[in-house]
Amino acid sequence: MSRNTQPPASPRRFRVILVDDEPTARVHLTNRLKSHPEIEIVGEAGDVNSANDLVQTLKPDLIFLDIQMPKKNGFALLPKLENLAPQPAVVFVTAYDEYATRAFEANALDYLTKPVSPARLAKTILRLSRQPVSETGVPHPVVGAEKRLEAEDLVLLRDKSLSMMVKVGEIASIEAHGDYTRILLNEGENLMMKQTLSLWESQLPTALFAKVSRRLLVNTRSVAKMVRKNLLTWELHLQGTKEPIQLSNLENKRLRTLL
Repeated sequence: MSRNTQPPASPRRFRVILVDDEPTARVHLTNRLKSHPEIEIVGEAGDVNSANDLVQTLKPDLIFLDIQMPKKNGFALLPKLENLAPQPAVVFVTAYDEYATRAFEANALDYLTKPVSPARLAKTILRLSRQPVSETGVPHPVVGAEKRLEAEDLVLLRDKSLSMMVKVGEIASIEAHGDYTRILLNEGENLMMKQTLSLWESQLPTALFAKVSRRLLVNTRSVAKMVRKNLLTWELHLQGTKEPIQLSNLENKRLRTLL
């Protein structure tokens, strides 16, 4: 080997935890993963509480997470990951059909439907290997949809210990608060989620959501009325919500042109 020849880089390895209440499902996925030498299974859990104990102790790079489990579903584990730095990537393992699983692309590294096929799993591992790496050498989970969601698609919303699935069309508005966004639903509920407005903008359907300003996205179907409050501000009233959103004259003008 010449002095200028660099030895080939060692392949990245990923420490993985499997979470599923069905032992046979874990065995099935373990067998599928044997053909991927870059994957090292470091633990298994059959429920959310056990999974959390493993995650906090082992700090894996990736979690294969079942959704439909007794007592607590897989979504209940997600808020418990937020104290980890960096957070592990998550691959949902689900029995949902394709219509529902499109939503997960906006909130996880990937999703797999049962039974897991070798070809589909290979795509997931390839996606994992392409993730950017942190200073500690661990892949950062990338949150971002490969295609835009539609009004009838489901999206996962998380606020601390609360996780819920809602249709995209049920989101009335999204307002920026630094790295967080305040999400207002048509039923009047609101929650704070750690996701930037620009990321929401890249995922939501442009035919439905209007970018009123750098701080605000509005579902145009949810607009009930806009009322002038004074010379400088307007009140935006959205269907099914109690508290109006304050708009500047410029934001009001821009929204009216987009309706």
